[in-house]
Amino acid sequence: MMAMSVAILLILSACSDEFLDINDNPNEPVNPDLELLFPTAQVAYSTVIVHNTRLGDLGTLGQVYESTDSQYNFTGGTFDNAWDEFFTLALVNLEQIIASAPEAGLVAHGAIAKLQKAYVFATIIDIWGAAPFDEAVNGEFAQPMWEDGATVYPKILALIDEALAELGGLAEGDPVPSSDAIYGGDVDNWIKMGNTLKLKMFINLANAGDASAVSQIEALANGGNLISSNAEDFEFLYGNTLAPETRHRWHQVHYVATKTYYMSNSLMSRMIGERTANGESFGVQDPRLRYYFYRQLTDFDPTSTNAIVPDDFPCFGYGARYEDGTTWQTVCAYGYQGNGYIGRDHGDGTGIPNDGGARTTFGVYPAGGLFDDNSAKTVAQSDGTGAGVVPLLTYSMVNFWLAEANLLYGANTGSTAEDHLREAVASHISKVLAFPATAGVSTDPTFEPTQAEVDEYVNTVIAQFQTPDTSRPLLASAEDIWAAQFQISLFGNPVEAYNLLRRTKLPVALTADIAPNSMAIIPVNTYPRRLPYPQDELNTNPNAIRQSETPWESTPVFWDTQAYPTRFDGN
Repeated sequence: MMAMSVAILLILSACSDEFLDINDNPNEPVNPDLELLFPTAQVAYSTVIVHNTRLGDLGTLGQVYESTDSQYNFTGGTFDNAWDEFFTLALVNLEQIIASAPEAGLVAHGAIAKLQKAYVFATIIDIWGAAPFDEAVNGEFAQPMWEDGATVYPKILALIDEALAELGGLAEGDPVPSSDAIYGGDVDNWIKMGNTLKLKMFINLANAGDASAVSQIEALANGGNLISSNAEDFEFLYGNTLAPETRHRWHQVHYVATKTYYMSNSLMSRMIGERTANGESFGVQDPRLRYYFYRQLTDFDPTSTNAIVPDDFPCFGYGARYEDGTTWQTVCAYGYQGNGYIGRDHGDGTGIPNDGGARTTFGVYPAGGLFDDNSAKTVAQSDGTGAGVVPLLTYSMVNFWLAEANLLYGANTGSTAEDHLREAVASHISKVLAFPATAGVSTDPTFEPTQAEVDEYVNTVIAQFQTPDTSRPLLASAEDIWAAQFQISLFGNPVEAYNLLRRTKLPVALTADIAPNSMAIIPVNTYPRRLPYPQDELNTNPNAIRQSETPWESTPVFWDTQAYPTRFDGN
């Protein structure tokens, strides 16, 4: 990966949220500059994934952060902006690169654009389940035919193979895109990205019972040229300026007085580790805790009549409790974890108090905010840098997927599931702990975890994986311990967090049907098996699949084949 140059960021940010619109008619551009189209497409698809009015709310579905959206009150218009920007900002520019590259003799440009097109379409199919493909982003088809995901997936895989063959055939000295804001035109890294995208897709297919997918996973695991270090991660890095706006979206909407999301109480509880909830504890604090979360308060008494957060909210799930973690109150301060960790429970649809200056917020990873050094201040735009990251396909994901293939689908991945899990957790911790330097954010060595503490955490995870405790719901199986660590690592990628939970139905979170004393909420609505089709598309395209044909509340995407446990759905 590479940092974006200031020049590129200025170009991309000239129109703030709307980004750069190169063409008057995006379906029929005239004389495009391919070097401009590259970063335009890259900032578009990366930002759609984390933007709070695009796909950012999928983090509540993946339970890595929370909002009132965890009640699942979605409509056909909820994700219109995400769909529109995938097609009109990302895909339209990638298609133009693909169309123009051959005549210009820019084979690498076209192949790299094909890999990114494949990534965008794989994302669309994974979350919506169907979309136009053959006729998409083509001026000849104003109302393109939609295709089911099971039909589109093989076409995406064929597109990846086509692009990889083209990159493999490049001669020394062939031009590469100089404006590539992710890999800087590094062909070797793009080849690894393509193979890693195939791995992600074959994992989904293996989950659906496709035996050939397991063979493909084994081939990729045993010499498939996958992303093999954090330095090769397929990710997008933001800038640090307010005018023009180049910061990570989460810094934009959280380092202000009114905030968009709450941190997840269940995720914080797992990571705090030293505490218990209904007898559950991971036993050791996660080394990433101070990097993920910044506490605006560190000393807060939930029983005080002068509590900053009103004390008349019901106490749900991992909410307020005394410091011994065992005595619950009937009323308590909203979402309090102790030690200043103030979040929200999944499924909590109660009103939002005036707590913007109290709730815990995003830290240095991935948003480019502050490292938690116990300074406990009310955050502002000037805090941190905003130079955050969107991790799209990473080395840690590779190892979590290989562990999944070994553990759940019986694949021979060349190592054990335990070895893959150890490498996944250790490499992700290393990535997070190194990120402040990348983002230009200072840390206090006093509060940085030591290598001994990192080793203790990783060893604790592996010990729990080796010997699950069936008497404890959160530690009852090796699969759940693997999934919990994968979920923690997906804090910066809400799409993959949503995919993980739907694909495996893991990790388990304490809810009232599992542990009555936890007082957790089950949302009143059905967990979304996929996203509702965008209403704008349904209104203008008679060839779109109708919402009534495949209700989003009950019709999973084609690879989501396991039954949903009762803990997912409301009454």
